Amino acid sequence: MFEQKYATSLVASSVGIDIQIILWELIAQWEKDEIQVDACQIFELSIEYAGGEVFQKIVHRQESPQRVEIFYYKTIRYPINAIIWVIGSEEGGKMMLPNEMKESDASTS
Repeated sequence: MFEQKYATSLVASSVGIDIQIILWELIAQWEKDEIQVDACQIFELSIEYAGGEVFQKIVHRQESPQRVEIFYYKTIRYPINAIIWVIGSEEGGKMMLPNEMKESDASTS
């Protein structure tokens, strides 16, 4: 479902490539671990501070089956606060921001 990887132009311009790669790798790890992967992967990113250092916190979750994992990365060049969705289909996975889904829905109605 996530073999081919796509990102919207908004993601490509506003999310660092290091973060994009990590998100794809997190999905791939679940697949490798033979975890049932939902078609909608949700990533909640926030900037965390601890001990004078900056960390990128990534909460990776899905609804069905319900699963949540939390990761902290110190090596992210430009940490961000954002929610990113990766929607899987037969064509592959598409990385997008939630407001892009709403805009896509509005343009089709």
